[in-house]
Formats: sequence, structure tokens, C-alpha cells
Amino acid sequence: MNLSVKFDGHELSDFLTVISGFERGIGTSRDVELLKIGNSRGGSFVSSTKEEAQFSMPFKLRYDLIAKRRALAKILDVKEPKKLVFGDEPDKYYLAIPTGDVNVEENNFLGIGTITWLVPDGLAHSTTIKSFTATTSGGKTTVKIKNEGTEEVPVTFRIKHGNQDNGYVGVVSAHGAMQFGKIDEKDGQTYTANERLINGGIGSWPRYTGQNPQDKVNKSTNGTLSEITSNNRKFLSLTSPGSGGGWWNGGMKMQTIPPDSNGKVGAVNFYAWFRFWFEAGLMGQTGCVNVDFFTADDKLIAGYFVAKDDRSGNTGRCTFYVGGNNPRTVKEWTFTASSKTTENSFDITRGPTDLRKSGDKLTFYYWGVQYTYTVPEIKSWECAKIGLYIGQHNDRALDSTFITRHYLETTNFQFTKVGVSKWRDVPNRYAAGSELVIDGNTTKLYVNGIPAIDDEVKGTQYFKIPPGETTVEFFKSSFGVFDKITAEIREAWV
Repeated sequence: MNLSVKFDGHELSDFLTVISGFERGIGTSRDVELLKIGNSRGGSFVSSTKEEAQFSMPFKLRYDLIAKRRALAKILDVKEPKKLVFGDEPDKYYLAIPTGDVNVEENNFLGIGTITWLVPDGLAHSTTIKSFTATTSGGKTTVKIKNEGTEEVPVTFRIKHGNQDNGYVGVVSAHGAMQFGKIDEKDGQTYTANERLINGGIGSWPRYTGQNPQDKVNKSTNGTLSEITSNNRKFLSLTSPGSGGGWWNGGMKMQTIPPDSNGKVGAVNFYAWFRFWFEAGLMGQTGCVNVDFFTADDKLIAGYFVAKDDRSGNTGRCTFYVGGNNPRTVKEWTFTASSKTTENSFDITRGPTDLRKSGDKLTFYYWGVQYTYTVPEIKSWECAKIGLYIGQHNDRALDSTFITRHYLETTNFQFTKVGVSKWRDVPNRYAAGSELVIDGNTTKLYVNGIPAIDDEVKGTQYFKIPPGETTVEFFKSSFGVFDKITAEIREAWV
């Protein structure tokens, strides 16, 4: 049987040939529980459960048996189920793991053996994701999802808002309902509101060459930062390191935060969202990217620091530090500065980060988790300036030793002042243009890439989509506007 078999990205048919006797069966076995009542014939049905799938794949090896056995052993040596794709079903994959011994009976230049594949969930999954777009008619926004598989599957909704804020999102089907935000959130009233004072544009911020208020000794600032374009996105990059006597030579931009709608400069409470791309192209590269928040008189409130000091390997570090009377590091991690999403949360596909100040509490975000620290003396401090710094080790140039991706994205940098008191339209929970992702696989809500666990209303059900057609209806605040809604499923078959 000349059958392609790919496991964990490896083509097994480069080493073996599947032979007669390979059967995948029809569906999975079932465990049926019956209850015997009195002297009645047979039993009464109680329940049934579907078991895992397991099928044996006989194969033969020809020539170079030792080398092929070792190559196969390496490929099959996995610790968890991996994707298994057969050539006669290239549009589906199983999450499988080899089970039992794989013995090979050898005779001259021919080896015969069997691999037994165990599929814990018993399902074949589609290699593609099907997307369905919602429509609005008669004041109702709905989407029809057609599941042509045989099993119910998770569904992910992507909700893009239009040119109005929104305070509430409801998602309802015959199989369950989800609610996020507050259904009674108002559009306008006398209240303390949030105002987004910075929304991108950091590439044009003024150059700063004075002493770095965060570290006057180790971070010289007479270099130059410029805006570049890479992967169709705009980033802030170090184009001249300058010189100095500190550990880092680099460039800095310092921006005074614009006044709020009341004409006041400074924010006691604020929320900042920004995105890094920090990734080495060679071992031993070095560099750093830094975002700091200062008072009007240059006192440090907090900072987010991503750096690579490792001059031989590929270890980077992410550091949170706080200011106040005792500036200090409160948390630091090491990570591998590669392009792999499993090793680096600052790669090109991700990198969203935020920092929030609420009185004396500072909350930092890193790799899916938010960390909060209390600094009593900064409770009433107002953030009036933001400093951006990118640097290289002082004894190195901007050559192959400088970390390849040392960027801050310029178009998405946001600073929101929390608690502006006056009458105007309320900046609601979900800003104009924001995107909500209701991820059915993780059963979590994400707002602009950041988990929003507190937005989930008690009783929310992350329902699944059964085979057939399911209609889902969406609800919002009366003043909200949906721009586009899509539903995504990955079909599965028993």
C-alpha cells in the first residue's frame, strides 16, 4: 500500500511502506452500562461512553534497516499526542501517539512490523478552519454555522467593533448563552470616565538626549531612534547608538502626555498598551527595549524592560520594576529570544503588553498572566511623561552583534487616563475599533489580545456547535456598533 503517513511533521513513508492489514475501523468502540432489574429478560440501558480510538498499521522496511529503525524511533519518541495525517485523507488529522512496542521482524533486507496508534479523543480533525460571517437583518445580527462533521466542536467568535464604543456583548444559541461586560452600561452621564490620550504615533515623539531619569549611570541617550517598516508594520528602531560611559548606549524619546478634555496634564490612574518585537537572528546578540512612566518632575513610577545580555547564547530577560522612594525590580523572567511562539512571547505574531496604575497598585502583563504589586508612596503620583529607550551594549556596534528585532510598534501604542470626571460620552468597556475574541478552545475572552476574565458574566456557557446548522444571535448595548463578526470552527469526525 503506497500510502503517505505524516506524523508530527515527518513523512514516515520515506522510511516505511504500509502493507495489507491496515484498518482504521468505523468509529470508536463504546462502553455500554446496563442495569439488571429483577427477573426481566436482558437489562435496562443506563448509559454509554465512547472509548479512545486505536488502530494498528502493519508496515515493511526495505534495505538500510538499522538506519531506518533508528530514524523511526526518534520520530515516534514523543511525550504527548501529535498530528497524524494519512495520504488518503489529507484534509484531516488525528491527535495520536504510538502505544506499545514497535517490534520489527527482520529477514535479510526486509523488515516487517506494526505501529499501533492511540487516538485519545477518538476523532479526526479538519486541517482547515471554517469561517462564517454574521449578517444583520431587521435589527437582528445572526450567523449560521454549518458543521459538516460528526462531532460537536468548540467555536471561536471574533467581534470587531465599529465607530462607537460598546459596553455589552451577548451571544445566544439553542445550546447555551454567553455574556460579557454590563448590559446596563450607559452611553452618557455624569461620571468618571477613561480618555485615550495617546493612540499610536510614537515614531514622531521628540528625541531626548538628557540624563535618563530611570538610570542616569547605565543608559546613555545620545543615540538616535527612527521609525522603520518591517513585515508591513511600523516600528521604532535604534539607528545610531551614540556613545557614553554606561552599560547601554542608545537613543531615547520622551513625550509629555497630552491634556485630558478638562485641560489637565497628568494621570494618577492610567492604562498603557504597547507591543514589542524582540527576537535574535544570531546567537550572542545583545540589546534592550525599555518603556518608562514618569512624573512631571522625572520621578520614576514604573517601567517595562526587555533585554538580552547573553553574549554567547540566546537567553533574553523581561523585567518589571517600580519607582517611588525605593526603585527596584519586582519580577524578572528569562526566555529564549527565538522566533518560536513556545519560547518567546515577543515574536512577530504576538508581543501585546500592558501596564496599569490604580492608586498604589501597579499591574503588569507577561505571557498570559497579570501581576500586581503595591507601592504605597506612588498612590497620588501623576504620570505626566513616557520615555522610550532602545540600546546596545556600550562596547558593541549596530552590526551582527545587535539583536535583530529590537522594536516597539509605533502605530498601536496606547495610553488611557482612567477616571476623568465630567459630562460627555462614556468611553465604554469596548472601545470603537476594538476586537473581542471569544475563544471556545481556551474558554476565555480576549480584548485586543489581552485576557479579560473579569468581563465574563456569571452563568456564561462556552457552548459547542453540534453537527448540522446552528443559528447564533448577537446582542450589544443600544449605542454600540458591530463592524464585523465571524465564527470559526474546526470540524471533527468519529
